Amino acid sequence: MSVKSAAMRDAADSEEFEDMSEDYEEASDASYEYEGSDDDACHMDAAHGDAGPSSSAGPGWSVLNQDAIVKLQAEAVADVVAILGVKPSVAKTVLMYFRWDKEALMSKVAERDPESVLKQAGVAVTEAGTAGSSGQVGGPITCQVCFTDAEPVETTSMDCGHAFCNDCWRQHFKTQIGEGQARTIRCMAPKCGVVCDEEKVCSLLKSDPAAPSTAAGGSGAAGPSGSAGGSSSAGAAGREPNEALDKYKHSMALSYVEDNARVNFCPSVPWCGHAVQVDGDPFVEPECSCGKVFCFKCLKDPHTPCTCKMWDEWDEKIHGDSETRNWFMANTKPCPKCSKPVEKNGGCNLVMCKCGQAFCWLCGAATGTQHTWQKIEGHSCGRWKDEMDRKIDNAARSHKRYMHYFERYKLHMDSYSKEGVKRSDLLKRISEMVETGIEARDYTWLVRALDQLKVARGVLSNSYAFAYFFFGGEMYKDDFSEEDNKRNQDLFEEHQQRLEGEVERLSGLVEDCSESLTIDSDARVRVINSTVSIESRILKFFDMIEVDLYGKLQSCSAQIAVYRPKRNLVA
Repeated sequence: MSVKSAAMRDAADSEEFEDMSEDYEEASDASYEYEGSDDDACHMDAAHGDAGPSSSAGPGWSVLNQDAIVKLQAEAVADVVAILGVKPSVAKTVLMYFRWDKEALMSKVAERDPESVLKQAGVAVTEAGTAGSSGQVGGPITCQVCFTDAEPVETTSMDCGHAFCNDCWRQHFKTQIGEGQARTIRCMAPKCGVVCDEEKVCSLLKSDPAAPSTAAGGSGAAGPSGSAGGSSSAGAAGREPNEALDKYKHSMALSYVEDNARVNFCPSVPWCGHAVQVDGDPFVEPECSCGKVFCFKCLKDPHTPCTCKMWDEWDEKIHGDSETRNWFMANTKPCPKCSKPVEKNGGCNLVMCKCGQAFCWLCGAATGTQHTWQKIEGHSCGRWKDEMDRKIDNAARSHKRYMHYFERYKLHMDSYSKEGVKRSDLLKRISEMVETGIEARDYTWLVRALDQLKVARGVLSNSYAFAYFFFGGEMYKDDFSEEDNKRNQDLFEEHQQRLEGEVERLSGLVEDCSESLTIDSDARVRVINSTVSIESRILKFFDMIEVDLYGKLQSCSAQIAVYRPKRNLVA
């Protein structure tokens, strides 16, 4: 089951998707706005525009709601109808085959003739060269599935010309829909492979004599199960035919997001009701209008400068048990009798398990209890000692190295969370001051400083995960010699430490100013200068990573989300 579908089901109890009022919300460079207050004194500079997600020049992204998804899907279908001269249901089939990539479709049409492209997409093409123009058979036929005779009114012919009785078609549709093949239901004729026309599938399922007489489904708007389009009374009788129609319409509506490489549902939990569409590069970290920031490629938390592969492995380490296994390997040995881990807390090399089994700590083999400090009677394991010591040393070294990076990662992540709390507290205090009429001063510079601190904390925390894999790990060990790796690490840590130093300096300045809400001009200038300095250091940090580290990889390429500064933080 796809991640996108899971996100939709998480929102099954929400009606937010139907309640959206705007077609879509463009990501922009709009400035921040103080939350929780409508007072003019609590707004950022009006010159920057309305509040919203930020994006800089180049490939960007936009936040879509239900209406926007329906609109974009309809526009894409209309464009293909106009170009290929086919009916809308055929155009949708072709677009789904090309994963809603009109550029790829037009490129294929330019390279080859439209007829061959339609055939490739599973669309029937008649001798006249038009898609989907086959008519109904002219007389009684014998259905080649159930072998019963049926009148023309009781049969349906798909665009390929193959006709079967309506009951067999319906059963075929229900089976395919139940197996998750709603978008590619193909003709039942052997070796045909033509995709069944959407209009005919809906018509047959809707006219099923066993179905309740209701307008099942709805407008086809994308949304969670049970919330696509209008209401359905299929559940009123609990009968399968209408349920199949609802599932079919819902699946077709979701195709624009689930089959589209340029669109993803926001991974917020519970789901906020939005999707995000990128204009080009999928390696971006968009911000949904609900405030959720995520990696568009892997749908996980933002992790640049780490690649998605790095982040997957880091996530497994910090939430899995790989480092627990390393600790056990470095500090315990399994009892040869009961297999439970035993930790040696001192003494000689003869260890006694709670089950009563004595064994040698060096090689792990079962022994008797007679021993001295130098040897165990009747036991010799000198040839195993070097290998066992090597395993223990490697595991201990690996765990110690991991803890070095994890502790610093965790430190900045904790600070990242605290910066958000500090920002909320500051805005609350400012709002209270404005409401009571005590003061109505501009604290934009202080709020921007807190926003910049939060961004920098996120960059620094991820940089330690990056360093864990890039320097001294297995991932890129074949790309650099030990000398080059050491030089790269020194360069990286120099930039990292400079950024950390400036972050801690700004943190102290902000702490002092936040406590007293001072308007001291010197303090204000120091905070603003430090905010700008941090943004500059982050840009240089990422430039160094992309050019001097990733740019020198030989065995593979690495793609990360490009860091795009929010101009309103430093304006």
